Amino acid sequence: MSELEVRLHAFAWLRERGAANGGVIPGAVLNQGFTHEGRRITLKGASGIWFPQGFSMPISITTALKGPYRLDDIADDGLLTYAYRGQDSQHRDNQGLREAFRTRTPLVYFREVHDSYYQAIWPVIVLEDHPEGLFVRAAMDPAYANLRPDADPASINLSPLDLRRYAWTETRRRLHQGAFRDVVVAAYGHRCTICRLAHTELLDAAHIIPDLDDLGTPVIQNGLSLCKIHHAAYDTDILGISPDYRVHISRRVLKEHDGPMLKHGLQELDGSPIVLPSRANDRPDRDRLAHRFESWKRAG
Repeated sequence: MSELEVRLHAFAWLRERGAANGGVIPGAVLNQGFTHEGRRITLKGASGIWFPQGFSMPISITTALKGPYRLDDIADDGLLTYAYRGQDSQHRDNQGLREAFRTRTPLVYFREVHDSYYQAIWPVIVLEDHPEGLFVRAAMDPAYANLRPDADPASINLSPLDLRRYAWTETRRRLHQGAFRDVVVAAYGHRCTICRLAHTELLDAAHIIPDLDDLGTPVIQNGLSLCKIHHAAYDTDILGISPDYRVHISRRVLKEHDGPMLKHGLQELDGSPIVLPSRANDRPDRDRLAHRFESWKRAG
């Protein structure tokens, strides 16, 4: 069983896991890994540059939210700058990155999005090695997406720069959307903040300030866990949420008569408090709510 074969199984496993978890996977699941032909394959661990047991090259690199390495970031050119481990360019982990660069061996890039939950991006190829600066540069390359176990990664022609940039941008965009939903819904205990509905498959993460706005950053404090009906009502200004965390229903809707769903699902909620996340740091930002609430009032 070659290392490349195991990597391809890891990619397939991550694809399945990501689809079931909105693109975000708990760190504990990655640390546990999966079993292939009776062998346990761990995908990440205590070190940011991770080697499963018996591997000559790392299978993954990880960026933590509160990690010590400031270099770990994706630049405007679509390239990830990833710091070596420590200050010794000859450390085994750094040598492993160098070997991945020499052989163009595909890696997984795990990026922490919230308290030990990670986005998984692959296949990531190390394109540059800078031992003098203690870092490498890498990119997601779609040319490596359909590797066979008997392939020679070093012989594959790299995709054009524009295609690599596009692939990375699109992957990050899709994964970001899943990540935002996952962490916001989890912060609210997998319930709608308005009606308490607890069916996760019917919940969305709504932006308080739209993501196209300068204030619409993808953070938990700019999100609300809403069922699909109340998400649509919030986006269309049928309901608003004031900075004192109360629900307000549009005056025109309060005057309507249209059956039990309107009455119980909207009208009776007017003035009721929303359910807040248990962690104070995850609660919706009052300034953002006030900004959005003013817009709701203008809409009538």
